[in-house]
Amino acid sequence: MRRAHIAVLAALALAGCEIYTPATPGAIAAASYKSPEPPSVTLMSMVNESSGRSEHAALLINGSQRVLYDPAGTFTHPDLPRAGDVHYGMTPRFVDYYERYHARFGYFVEADEVPIGRADADRLIANAQAEGQQMKMMCGLAAAEVLRPVPPFAEVTRSLWPEGLREDFKRMPGVTTSYVYENDIGQNKVWEHSDQPRS
Repeated sequence: MRRAHIAVLAALALAGCEIYTPATPGAIAAASYKSPEPPSVTLMSMVNESSGRSEHAALLINGSQRVLYDPAGTFTHPDLPRAGDVHYGMTPRFVDYYERYHARFGYFVEADEVPIGRADADRLIANAQAEGQQMKMMCGLAAAEVLRPVPPFAEVTRSLWPEGLREDFKRMPGVTTSYVYENDIGQNKVWEHSDQPRS
């Protein structure tokens, strides 16, 4: 068992973190998006159709602004400012884009939305900002660390494997679930700039 733990830690160390230039406070402020929808947090799970288990987790948090916390994720977009693992300016177009970036042959995206108070949503945003950038394979642990200090989520699963979070969210009071399926092969990396109308 000890060797298995050492192997996992070694893999994490080798994976490291992506190198990028964080957005400036001005760019983040300019991109801020306030959704008219009620405050909520949505667990975005990238589910392997063969195993039926989540292999990546992210949090879409809708408070005084709507942001995406995508710990150790590969998603990026030239029109979305990012600092740490927080993406700012998550309009409905970019939420849709994020889902379609991940949904592909063999994988679907499950979104489990839980209503929360505005103060709790803003606390989750602050927690996500404080986490900084995560190493690869740490999405489940990082998302749990953001969630657990807020009372409704105090008992969510802490694990390297994000399936536990998915199971926890599906049991939350008031949860609503939606799915995105696509049949393309590979991640969608055709950028859509905000100044180009979507066909």
